[in-house]
Amino acid sequence: IDREFNIVRANKATSNILGYEDELLGKKCFHLFHGQDNPVSHCPACKVFHSGKPFHLERQEPRLGGRWYSISAYPIKDEFGFVWQCLVVCRDITDCKKMLNKLSELEIKDDLTGLINRRHFIEVLGREFRLAERRGSGLVLMIIAIDKFKEINFSCGRKFGDYLLREGSEILVEKLRNTDICGRIGGDEFGVLLPDADCREGEIIARDIHSQMCQFVFKDGNFSRQVSISIGLAANSHDESKNYEDFFSLADKALHLAKREGGNRVSLLRRTDLQEPTAFQS
Repeated sequence: IDREFNIVRANKATSNILGYEDELLGKKCFHLFHGQDNPVSHCPACKVFHSGKPFHLERQEPRLGGRWYSISAYPIKDEFGFVWQCLVVCRDITDCKKMLNKLSELEIKDDLTGLINRRHFIEVLGREFRLAERRGSGLVLMIIAIDKFKEINFSCGRKFGDYLLREGSEILVEKLRNTDICGRIGGDEFGVLLPDADCREGEIIARDIHSQMCQFVFKDGNFSRQVSISIGLAANSHDESKNYEDFFSLADKALHLAKREGGNRVSLLRRTDLQEPTAFQS
């Protein structure tokens, strides 16, 4: 590309990328690549002509079917160091981008339920805990477990157990607000974060989830069962947790309390009254 942004040399691959069968020589690069009548601010050739240095970027081009390209531009200088032409190398990296996006999803998502996995849930918990501290806002954490899940797996098989987890996760998502966060954090355990919620709101939502889950009849064509769940509940408005690890531990202890008392209930645990936790059966 010369300093007038004319294409002076181009290989066949350039024509294939642009989808042009006509001769490219003499045409303006900004017209072919960007559909503009003048150079655009992000034009690699423009960057090189101004700086005299190589320039690299990755960009998605709407005019080229939304495909992603890695574009590298290099200055071609004369004997006095004047940039009189620019070499632009363009690679289609769309497939690579798709693969990287898929890998990113696999890193944070649970394969079975499609919810975020434990590692990512803990990361989000840490972020939301610090945000609530700075803003002085409420935050509620629920840890939910399906009662006697191992027995269900043994009597009905793992296929039904997987079905139960998938359907149960959908019920959870349906009962939550748009701003709430839900993840699968263990074999039969789910974590739920309620930003900007206080203890009372958390109890109401927990009761609603408990009622809906216990009333639902899970049918996969081979088995039909109702299940009960236990929910451990912690709210930062009643807590003195110094960090999100303590906050998670409090909700986990509340869950174990609900299980010790027979399951099928919601347990609210406050650090200030660990000796007298609040538990109720729905």
